[in-house]
Amino acid sequence: MLHRQGGLKTLAKLSKSKEDICQRYAAIAMRFMSSSIEVQNLLANGKESFLFLEFSGSNLLDFQRAAAAAFASMSLNQTGKSLILRKGGIRPILQLCIHLDLTVRRDAVFCVANFVSSPDFRQYFVKEGGVETVKAAATTNHNVELLRDASRAMSSFSVDTATKEIMISLEVPKVLCKLAKSPDSSTQRFASLALCNLCNIGAREQKELVVKQGVLRVLLFLLRFPDLEVERCASLAIAALSLGSDRNKAEVIDNGFVRPLIETIMYPDTRMRQCALLALNGITLGEVSETKERVFKENGLSSLFALIKSEDDESIHAGLYILGTLAEDMEIRNAIVAMDCLRLVVGKSSLGSIEIKRAAAYFLSLLSECPEYHDGIRTAGGLESVVSLASLVDEECQDYGAFTLAFLANNKSFQVPLAKLGGVRPLVSMMATNSESKHYAALALLKLADNFENHVTIAEEGGINALLKLGKSKISSEKMQYKAALTVGKLAKNACSMKSTKPL
Repeated sequence: MLHRQGGLKTLAKLSKSKEDICQRYAAIAMRFMSSSIEVQNLLANGKESFLFLEFSGSNLLDFQRAAAAAFASMSLNQTGKSLILRKGGIRPILQLCIHLDLTVRRDAVFCVANFVSSPDFRQYFVKEGGVETVKAAATTNHNVELLRDASRAMSSFSVDTATKEIMISLEVPKVLCKLAKSPDSSTQRFASLALCNLCNIGAREQKELVVKQGVLRVLLFLLRFPDLEVERCASLAIAALSLGSDRNKAEVIDNGFVRPLIETIMYPDTRMRQCALLALNGITLGEVSETKERVFKENGLSSLFALIKSEDDESIHAGLYILGTLAEDMEIRNAIVAMDCLRLVVGKSSLGSIEIKRAAAYFLSLLSECPEYHDGIRTAGGLESVVSLASLVDEECQDYGAFTLAFLANNKSFQVPLAKLGGVRPLVSMMATNSESKHYAALALLKLADNFENHVTIAEEGGINALLKLGKSKISSEKMQYKAALTVGKLAKNACSMKSTKPL
């Protein structure tokens, strides 16, 4: 009601009074009125003078406090934010963040945190040096509320890729490491989230620079902290730092992350398990054998098997994925097979989601390369599973299925069973495409054709036409073209032989 009766104009005049008390109380009153949406609309329409910019540059502490508090109030809604932006208030707000008075600093940092939580306004603060200012405020203050808002602002800044690079170059991770150890739970959560976001940057050099700033010891502390939100952020940060950097993986292993992560994947909280599994995946992926060996030595296989036996699809998928990654190491692969896991993997591949099927298909493809595992695959029902996976309308499953069939078909004792299980049809279908599976599908079909008992099945499923096209294909190697032509000749000879022996 007061502003409708000309209260703002009166207070503006009183703020310029020669009496200190009048100025002080006028500024306080305007500060309270600034929280009203109606007042903000009046200021935005230019119907009332926007004195808060003038207040922020005043030498009077009450004016500066009033300006900081008014900016903080207006930053709580979109109308107020737009008003401050149009009036050129970003730079004055950042200047107030490093004011000598704690109350002014606290309100100003609160205002910045509110602003940068919105993507529409974030880059304006970055361009004006907002990251540097908030870092300075967080470094030189010990007030709990100020540090909480500084952490909140950092977590918002860390969302944008371009801003991440600025923050890393300014060594903001060092500041966040201190904030992440705060006794205030909100500060700790915001700082953990900011660290997680900064770790998730694409460039390998940037990831390694983050590690050099000492984040690993703090992340290990956070991983063991009794707060699920903090633990999730720590796990995701480790996953991001490990991917694409062998140096970081070595640092992660040396700092003892594998054991707590293996313990964490057994948590009852589903999201926490998934984050820890992502971290373990990030560590084990790649050609570095030491990472896989460390998971194996820390008794990680038993925990993974327990997850794969669960009813949670996400955990089963992640467990199978890690199992496939670990199986790339021959010694670990032998240990996995010795633990009688084949039947478990085959069972999950037939009932699970498409992600589970892909992970199982990759694991089976690794085993199929070694003839000593073939009998185990057959005993566990793996032949049926492989044919089923190769028949799916999914490119990844087809790729792994064709690869596996190519190696299994090389085993003479499997050639007839695979054909009887329906292995020819998906191979012929894949050969008619231009996918990556075409090469291995052709190899598998050629191997199946080595057995005369499969010739009728191959002919019925359109295999002869597929082989003729393969023999004429310019993409195929000369050796494969020759093999295709030779196989077609065998099929024709067998057909003639069968015709001549057929009773009249």
